[in-house]
Order: sequence, then C-alpha cells, then structure tokens
Amino acid sequence: MNVKYLESFLEVAKDLNMTTAAQRLYISQQTLSFQIQRLELYYGVKLFERQPKLQLTYAGKQLVEGAGVIIKENESLINSFSDISSKHSGLLRIGIPAYRAAECFPMVLPDFHKRWPNISLELVEESSEEMLQMLCDGALDLLIGTPSRSEVSGLKDRIDFTLLLEEKSYIICSDILLEHYFGKDTPRIKEQAACGTDLHEFSQVPFILHKPPMRLRRVADECFHNAGFKPNVYIESSNTELMISLYPCHLGAFFCRKSRLPSLMKTLSGCNAFPIKNDSTLLQTPICLMRRKNGKPPGHVNDFMILMKTAWKHLADFPVSPVSGAE
Repeated sequence: MNVKYLESFLEVAKDLNMTTAAQRLYISQQTLSFQIQRLELYYGVKLFERQPKLQLTYAGKQLVEGAGVIIKENESLINSFSDISSKHSGLLRIGIPAYRAAECFPMVLPDFHKRWPNISLELVEESSEEMLQMLCDGALDLLIGTPSRSEVSGLKDRIDFTLLLEEKSYIICSDILLEHYFGKDTPRIKEQAACGTDLHEFSQVPFILHKPPMRLRRVADECFHNAGFKPNVYIESSNTELMISLYPCHLGAFFCRKSRLPSLMKTLSGCNAFPIKNDSTLLQTPICLMRRKNGKPPGHVNDFMILMKTAWKHLADFPVSPVSGAE
C-alpha cells in the first residue's frame, strides 16, 4: 500500500472536495480518484459516499483517525534510516517564524545539505501556541521559539528545551521621528536610551504595534503598563515586514527582537535601536530549540541541532553599533 495514497485521502477528508484536494496535491482529479479507489480496494471498504454529496463513511472516519499515525510511523522509519546511510531520503519538519529562519538558515543549511543531501525540510509557520502543540503531537520534529515560563514548566517532562539565546527586545525609530518629538533634546534622549529605556520618555511618540495576542505585543503592553502610560498607537499589524517598510515614512516607532537587527541594520540607514528595560533591568526573552523527549535523535536531526546552536551563538554576538543604541 502506497503511503502517498493515505496522504491524498486525508487531503480529500479535510473539506470533502475532490477538486480542491487535487489542486493542493498538484495532481489531476482523475489521479486522485484512482488513488482513493486503490485505498478502498486495499482495505476492502468504501471510504466515501459520493451521493448526494461527498461524505465520509464510517470506515472513512476510522481511517482518518488511523492514517495520521501510519504516516508518522512511516516518516519516523524513513528518518531512522538516515543513521544507517546519508543516502536515504527523509523529512525534517521544523516550526520556526519566517524572520528567524531568514536570519539563521543561511548559516545552517549549506553545511546541513552537504552532510545530508537527501533530507528535505518542511517549514511550518503558525502561532507559537499552535506550533508547540504540533510538536507535542508529533507533527513537528523541532521547534525554534519563545516558550513562556508556564509552558516550560508544564511540558518539561515531554519536551527538551535547549536555550539558544536570551534575546533582548528593542524599540526602533528614526532620527527624523526623534527630532520631530524631542527637538534639541534628541541627542540627550539618544544617549540616555542607548543603555536601555523603560519607554517613559517615549510616551508622546506614536507607535506601530503588533496585533494582540502576538507575544511581542504582550511584551510591549507590559512595558507600557509599567511605564505608566497608554501608547499613541498609529497602526497595528501582525506583519513586522510592514512595520519595517513604513520606517522611512517616520510615522512611528516599533518593537523588534535582537535576532532581526543584522538584517535591519543593513536595510534601514540611520536606524536607532534602543534596548528596552522593564522594572529597571534589560528585557530579555529566552529563545529555545525544542524537541520531544522520544529517545536519541536521528543523525540528521542531531546535526541540524548542532548547526543551529552555532548559528545562534553568532547571532548572540552580533554588535549593535554605538550610534544605534549600544548595549
């Protein structure tokens, strides 16, 4: 029995539409129908009722529950072969925000591909909470993210948390924006904020903020609360790239993590990056490499983890220029 047929079956079962399932799978509807028929022949049951509209039979519903397990076990078996020979193909499923991947993957993937040329990568970009649940369910092999203290405490028996970086958060703003609101005081504000700001002095500056409940928005809201003011919010967005694109318009300051700074400094000229304080200490968020506690990792997974740790050490050492708010 071809496991690919099970994957096709699950695609159809998602929305019970052969046409859209075939489009997602990049195959013809005729090919998809053939695969479903082969599954029905293999199991000796009818999986779908086709009239008056497509719906799962009782057997089909049972297969939905079991197919995912079969596919995961097959992937695990294929990946385990990588310990025997790097010539075997496999799949490494990684949960990571796109901007983090953009910063660290150029330092990781060339070496990883040389060692494991037949291992494919599947990247997942969902919310932090969704990806952590996927890791627990076995739908991800690795996750790079910022777990909360409660998540670390509650999942420590199931998940290995490897600290990659205690990441600082920064407020990003232009000289033009600062001069508009602080005038002649701008040099003093910049010098004062270079070692860290609790945002109190920025109470009149407009902000471009992430939408709640994004984690960086939670961080921002806590900082505003502790600083004792309600921010002047010009716009909210779930897309940091939009915030970066608006920087030359000088419409507001925005928050970002330190791992974004290498690319940010290249893109934005004259960019001020001031580290944020919370309760008089620099605000830091742990970035972790997470993996389920399910025995020794396959060779390709272990190598990927080692390369990731090296890359993040490089990112941790990235200097913030004195003009742009040195640490």
